[in-house]
Amino acid sequence: MFLHSNAILVIFILGVIAMFIGFGFRDRNPGIILLGIGLLATLFAVVRKAFEVFG
Repeated sequence: MFLHSNAILVIFILGVIAMFIGFGFRDRNPGIILLGIGLLATLFAVVRKAFEVFG
């Protein structure tokens, strides 16, 4: 496997942290970018884990 459970967990946690930081700076462009990156990282981790469990 390319990504193990620990790596997926780290990606998920970093994504949530980036979303919180981006939400705090949402009035500026870097905040919106961090919010988007955090959302994409969190979605990636959830979809990857779903493929492992159900696939």
